[in-house]
Amino acid sequence: MVVVKVVEKDVLAKVDTQYIAKQLSDLPDIGIIYVCTADGGEEDDWIDEKGLRHIIICLPYEEVLEMSDARPLMLAKARERLGLVA
Repeated sequence: MVVVKVVEKDVLAKVDTQYIAKQLSDLPDIGIIYVCTADGGEEDDWIDEKGLRHIIICLPYEEVLEMSDARPLMLAKARERLGLVA
């Protein structure tokens, strides 16, 4: 599991990639890229030539900016995209 982020400076500390990597550590061959910028972005999902699944998850910038803790939102969006929602 590899989790990285592309974010605006003012939400940098709120997008906790280490937390997500720990919560989903049992899922090998997954790379999650969180995007949280004022310009937004496009969500995507693909598997590279090595079999690693890459998932781009866009977080709502204004909402994250107002949140005290974005980790529940991040985890919920990751679980949804990974099909882990009951």
